[in-house]
Formats: sequence, C-alpha cells, structure tokens
Amino acid sequence: MFPTRRNLAKQAVKVTNSTKKRFKQVKYLEFSAETGLKDFNPNSPARFKNTFREYPAIAKWFIRPAPELKSPDPARLNLGYLEQFGTTIVPLELTKSAQDGTSEFKRFEAPLSLLLSHMTGKDAPSSQLYLAQHAISDLPAGMQADLATPEILKHLGKGDIYASSLWMGRPPTRTPLHRDPNPNLLIQLSGKKVVRLMEPTLGNKLYESVKEHIGKTDSRASMRGEEMMQGKELKTLEAAVWDDKNGGYTEMKGFEIELGLGDGLYIPLGWWHAVHGVGTIPNVSVCYSFES
Repeated sequence: MFPTRRNLAKQAVKVTNSTKKRFKQVKYLEFSAETGLKDFNPNSPARFKNTFREYPAIAKWFIRPAPELKSPDPARLNLGYLEQFGTTIVPLELTKSAQDGTSEFKRFEAPLSLLLSHMTGKDAPSSQLYLAQHAISDLPAGMQADLATPEILKHLGKGDIYASSLWMGRPPTRTPLHRDPNPNLLIQLSGKKVVRLMEPTLGNKLYESVKEHIGKTDSRASMRGEEMMQGKELKTLEAAVWDDKNGGYTEMKGFEIELGLGDGLYIPLGWWHAVHGVGTIPNVSVCYSFES
C-alpha cells in the first residue's frame, strides 16, 4: 500500500529490525584477469569489492590524503591535472532549493571548469551542480583514456558496450527510482553512493503506484527526464524508496549497497534502482551499459 500524503506527514514509525530486513546485502563476487568471473548469475545484482582500484582515473583525477591518516578514499580533485580539460563543454544539472521546501531544476551547457569550481569551492547547500550521464565518448581523448573500458565487461555480457557515461558532483546527489534498457556496471571512483535495487515486477508495481498517487500517466522510467527530477514526482519517488521512518512504500523490498572507492555494482536487465551520493568527498562514478 502506498501511503497518503496525510499518512506520510503524521506517521512516526521507528525503523525496526523488520524494516531493515527488507533490504538484503548484494552478493560479493570476485574477478581477476587470470581466473575470470566465478558464480555469476546475470539475473541477480552483484558487488565487486575494491576490484577497480587500479582504474586509471582514480590515480590521475584525485589527490589522496597522507598515508598516516589511513583514509581509504581520495580527499579532493586533482585540479592541476583536470584543469587541462576545463574548456570542455558539458551538460550540467542545476538544482536550487528554497527555504519553503520547493526547488528549481534546469539543464544547461557550460565549461567543465564551472563544475570543478563548484566541487572544490565553499559549501553552497542551496545550489547544486551535477554532471549526470554524460557520454564518455563525448569527452576529450585524454579523459577517455583515463576512463578505459574495464576487462570485466567481457565476462558480464557479450562484450558489446551499448553506452558509457560519467557522473560527477558534490554530495548530496541523487537519481530517483528508474530502470534501464540494458544491464549496467556502475563503478565508484571517488566518494560514496548508496543504491537500493528492486527486481522488475516489484519495482514496476511501486512505480505505477507512484504515478497513480500523483495522477500522472506520461512519465518514462527509463529516462532521466526533468519531471523525474523535481516537483511531486521527485518527492513521491524519494519518499517511497527512502523514507523508512515514515513508512514509505510498504512493499518496498530488495537490496541495498554502499559503494566506495574502487567498488563496482552489476545491475541486471530490468532491475529498478535509486541512487544517493553521500558524504563530503567529491562523488564521481562511471557507468557502462552492455548487451546481456
């Protein structure tokens, strides 16, 4: 049952053990160029822990803290390296939040340097810039070389890449519940992302309930459209997936995973997922869509 707005506002249900049990941990799989991929099921999500720490962009795009700090994650962008690509024009998403709880969302094109300045400048919680789903093939050759296609994709699918994209932003970032037309591999290069996943039938049921609840019939769950990123649709999707304390969608069951530096997540064909970028470290990831 999807809660009414009145219930969402009044319910004060604490997170119980049964609520936590709704979300299972994604199964860990091991991969190496020598032994390949073991126990892989293309119909189930899979996590790859630290598998991509040698990804070229991790070493070039970020400056790690001093070893004595024992931090597992890069602390800041390597502007000395990335600024050589600063004039590259990229599509950005701007979200401005007002004190009354409303927000303004728009897309525009600008130099990459604008995003780099935003990600390394002073905290501006009311204004958020995000580079979302930008095709790697549209980046300069130097950046493309740093985002080389990982060997594991030959084992996850047929080796045919449908699309690849770069995601960069200053947390918090979010991508509401959706599904993609192909299976995906999401690789975390910096910062942390929390992902909640649902199998196709249950995810479709939730999404249709949200559409019915807000009286909308023209939304497309496979597109990162503007209607998904603002207004009633965004708020209702976010509440349904993430609002554990106030009920959310009572049939919301699936998997949850936190991705850190060098981690990867395989998302099967048709699986629904929602993503939150969390923490304080610049959040950067790449995603590959491929033939199943």
